[in-house]
Amino acid sequence: MKKVLFVILVLAVATTCFAQLQSGPSNVVGYVKVAIGSGTQAVPYYQKFGLPFKFWVVPVGGIPTYGTVSAYPSDICGDQLNCGTASSADQVIRQDNANVGFRTCTPSWAGTLQSSQGMGPGRAYWYVNKSGVARNLVLAGQVDNAVDAQQPLPTVAMTQGSFTPYSWRDSRRDTMNVLGLVTAGFLGGSVSGSDQVVSQNTAAIAFVNASGLWAGTLHFVEPGDAYWVNNRVHANGSWNYLYNYSGSPAPASIDLPKGNDTGGSTSKIGVSKVKAGNRSARE
Repeated sequence: MKKVLFVILVLAVATTCFAQLQSGPSNVVGYVKVAIGSGTQAVPYYQKFGLPFKFWVVPVGGIPTYGTVSAYPSDICGDQLNCGTASSADQVIRQDNANVGFRTCTPSWAGTLQSSQGMGPGRAYWYVNKSGVARNLVLAGQVDNAVDAQQPLPTVAMTQGSFTPYSWRDSRRDTMNVLGLVTAGFLGGSVSGSDQVVSQNTAAIAFVNASGLWAGTLHFVEPGDAYWVNNRVHANGSWNYLYNYSGSPAPASIDLPKGNDTGGSTSKIGVSKVKAGNRSARE
């Protein structure tokens, strides 16, 4: 993971935070940086994030195996977390089931998130920073915005009267009306009665008004950000959501929103096209 991150970051620096190198045949590699505020063991800092890409298996040699998708936090986050014991190390926690992964100083990974291979798309996560300093988490993987058999997107139950954590596996800044939420069962109405999409990092809210149009302060969902879908108590009860928008290609550059009030954020996303067989682009 360190090698793949290094190459992508070099490309980013070389092309002012957005790299797009044309080659053929090519694969599209994306990266997003999540900035995490300082926290300690006594007062950890929780930064919310999601997974906008596919991620590859990274064998012991450190060279990602392109085309072999991984849901291990050891492959997705690599050695970027501050290591330690179960109580002292930084953690990645999946919000919907509280599975935890952390890096020991061997180095290796432990915890239920690692053993269950539980770090997949369509979910939201916390990075729990206990290290005492601000940190960055760079997520780098394959840009693939379509539903596919290799890594099927999960169908997520939106339970009546609850906030369901969610993120979109998508490298683009998507408008609300392309997400397929209304088709799945999202109901509108008044400001106080409509279902909602809420950014976990900014608290911006999107809802559907009485005219059937999206409204509110949240206008886009962003790659790498985390959200709640608030399914209010309605006659239709619970409903299931499967994100399957493919749409247009990734945009040239996206400024992602600031994080929570204590300093976390997600920063620009970059996309690079690299040859599938080019070793230097995968190490």
